This record gives sequence, structure tokens and C-alpha cells, in this order.
Amino acid sequence: GSPESGAGTGGSAPWPGRLPPPAPADVLRDALRAELADAEGNAMVVSGRGLLTAPVDRLSVGGAPWEEVVGWAGPWPVIERWWSVRRRTARGEVVTANGVARLLRTERGQWWVEALYD
Repeated sequence: GSPESGAGTGGSAPWPGRLPPPAPADVLRDALRAELADAEGNAMVVSGRGLLTAPVDRLSVGGAPWEEVVGWAGPWPVIERWWSVRRRTARGEVVTANGVARLLRTERGQWWVEALYD
């Protein structure tokens, strides 16, 4: 989308890697370790194509009891520091049966809660 090419975005395209609105209300200072599983209890993994291996079923944060996931969005693959050490991560959002919505990040097979929504 350089000005010379004449193919500018016109301001309507989202910034690559940006989360869709609304923004999280509470960004955690220290991410919380989490586990995300499918209906059979298998750990959720983001494939090399940026897709989840199965529909999300449940979440455990910090070793707490499992919570049923009633809604989810993503994952959104993110490549950070591409000029240095390549880090492949992805983010997603989940809503549990108790109404808590969380922003999650996964890297090297580990899920983390990064933020909470109101």
C-alpha cells in the first residue's frame, strides 16, 4: 500500500495483527498460565496454518477447576520481532459460562491469560 503503487488501504483495512474491538478493560501485569482443551480433554494447539486443532470446550486458569467455554474467537497468529529471534504466537478470546471474557496468548504450546474484558 505505498503511495507510489496507488494501492493504499484507504484507512479501512485493520492493522495486521491488531485485535478486533472492543479492547480489553484489564491488561494483566503478569500473564496467568492457562490450559485450553477440546471436548475430549486434548490440549488445544494452533497449527502451522494458524488454526485450532478442534473447537474449544474448556479452560483452566492457574490450575483452578475447569470452566466451560461458551464462546471463542480466533486464533490470530502474530509474528513478533521478525528481524531478530522469530517468535510464533497466536491470540484468541474466550468467554466462559460464568460470563468472564479473556484474551489468551499461546506460545510453544503454553496458553496464557493476558487480559480480561468487562
